[in-house]
Amino acid sequence: MGAQIEKRAVIFGAVPCSDWGFLKPHLLPDDYIICADGGIHNARAAGLQPDVMIGDWDSGGAPVDGIPFRTLPAEKNETDLQAAAALALANACREMLFCGCTGGRLDHTAANLLLLEWAWEQGGSARMLDTEHEVRFLAGGSLTIDPCAYHYLSIIPLDRCVEGVTLEGVRYPLKNAVLTRGDTLSVSNEPTGDTLRICVSTGRILIIQSQKEKNGTK
Repeated sequence: MGAQIEKRAVIFGAVPCSDWGFLKPHLLPDDYIICADGGIHNARAAGLQPDVMIGDWDSGGAPVDGIPFRTLPAEKNETDLQAAAALALANACREMLFCGCTGGRLDHTAANLLLLEWAWEQGGSARMLDTEHEVRFLAGGSLTIDPCAYHYLSIIPLDRCVEGVTLEGVRYPLKNAVLTRGDTLSVSNEPTGDTLRICVSTGRILIIQSQKEKNGTK
């Protein structure tokens, strides 16, 4: 039997957005589009045809003719968005792009950001996007990313202590530093070059790029 082909899921939450133009450069032709409950409205506003809907239909969504759907119970042990992410993994989508997931209820935003860590623990990888932010998760190792015209770069420790942190290509570089959860040392750094390099020896972090510059220029 041949190996199952992996693909990427774009998962829409229900937080509305006035202009989905920011998403276009990030889309791939064969993306698998999943809508968590009211995310159906966001997918359509972005000009995308959902492949599947999932939810308990308490966030403005409802089954739509012609689109496969899964109805969840109102009382359950996970959010609609986590259920959507689990559905992505079940459909061989090891990579996920979350959007429409920030800026609503604070508890939901915090939980949604931590889904990036949950996705990694399930063997996947994920990013979260909105008009002004791009968020990644890193557990040890190194990552090189494009500044993409974002003005700020912040590193948020998820563990009590994150060791061996090196930041290159930023205004305030770090070399083998120790970050402590709750301290703000690594907030509001600024890219200075064409690439950013982030290395971590031990510990888990969120990498947040923020404040997108207009017209892609600083």
